[in-house]
Amino acid sequence: MAVANEGNRRVAEQGFIDRIQHLAGAANPAFAAGSLLVPLAFFAASLALGSTELLFYTHVAAGAVWFGFALIFPAIIGPTLGGLDEAAAAAVNRTLIPKAVFFLVGFSLTTVLSGTVLLTPEVGLGYGFGGTWSGLALGLGWGLFAFGLAVPHRLHLSAYYETVSPDPDADRLESIERKNLVVGLFEGAVMLALIVLMTGFRLG
Repeated sequence: MAVANEGNRRVAEQGFIDRIQHLAGAANPAFAAGSLLVPLAFFAASLALGSTELLFYTHVAAGAVWFGFALIFPAIIGPTLGGLDEAAAAAVNRTLIPKAVFFLVGFSLTTVLSGTVLLTPEVGLGYGFGGTWSGLALGLGWGLFAFGLAVPHRLHLSAYYETVSPDPDADRLESIERKNLVVGLFEGAVMLALIVLMTGFRLG
């Protein structure tokens, strides 16, 4: 089981569900649930009301939050943590990373789901776009979402679990931060490319 001992911050990583429960507890269960449910509630309301306008607003707003936070993390938060002493950086990591994981999953999932519905005329809420531009944007969006789960989130969690281990390895944490910077730059470039694609099919 995943166990958090407040006295020594030990975390045993065994089982996906146990890790999720531990992270939710570390993030604050209400915050974790809200990060997932609030953006998805707007998506669900758009479908229930059959409102293309609300769906488009949800897509743009969720995407702005996702892209903005994903860029701020490597550009500002990572370097700031790197400038702190080990104890201070560890304290911030223990508080920040569990929250960031749930927050980013909720908004990124809402972005790609709402974009898929907007660009799928068969659903009935299409925004009037089709063809190569929209297809590329949709594929790149889902690719970016999958990449986020497979790489940046795993790096953040690796840093978190190293931080809360009984004997954190400072060199490993530094290595993770360097990888985060490279991954963040790549993710930022892909996000900018996605914005170019969206602008292309929006302007025709």
